[in-house]
Amino acid sequence: MNIICYGSSSKGNGYILQGQKQTLLIEAGLPTSNLRKHIKDFSAIQGCLISHKHGDHAKYMGDIMKMGIPVYTNQDTWENCSTSTKIGSHIAALEQIEIGEFSVIPMYANHDVPCFSFLINHEEMGNLLFITDSSGFNYTFDDINHVMIECNWSEECLQEALIEGRTNEYVARRSRETHMGLDVMLDYLKSEDLAKNTNEVILLHLSHENSDENQFIKIVSENLNKKVYVAKNGLNLNINLN
Repeated sequence: MNIICYGSSSKGNGYILQGQKQTLLIEAGLPTSNLRKHIKDFSAIQGCLISHKHGDHAKYMGDIMKMGIPVYTNQDTWENCSTSTKIGSHIAALEQIEIGEFSVIPMYANHDVPCFSFLINHEEMGNLLFITDSSGFNYTFDDINHVMIECNWSEECLQEALIEGRTNEYVARRSRETHMGLDVMLDYLKSEDLAKNTNEVILLHLSHENSDENQFIKIVSENLNKKVYVAKNGLNLNINLN
């Protein structure tokens, strides 16, 4: 299994889980032309998971459906899509669904609109936890092999950006209230040793103004003793179990 990222920011988010035979998309915040740069066999795509209705995650969900790819998301996001013919369905929190060879459990995330995180299982990779756009997370697990998790900001970076005028109090407040910061993310992964069986941690949705990629990688790696990557356009990472 490979994770391919073709965007992970407020400009647009898009991720691909590409197995030997089947592929699953996560988020539809970038044009499908970007997706075509990374996928040759579109017939292998089983579906697309979308976390919530904000444009950087869902703007192109209609275009995804027009390609014949079913979309699975919460009811709020599903109803927000104006496409006349919809393919897929809205799904409920904590109700497992099967999308081809992928098993998915959606879970609530703490955002300012209804938002899902996902626990995704496939025999080629084991369990993958995907959390984005969430100020916190209320679920614990025993066996997570791979983590894709938001690390949007840190208090140090926020304060520097405020002092230098690169951001403002409204953005800082919204970041703290609706997006996961470095300290919250670390506390969550360290709680109950959730990441003990995790092979790697992939940091999602870093703010352009309020984060520091190299610093975040260093801090997370030192705290968790895991391989740490930042999701950005072009990341292609093998996440097989072995």
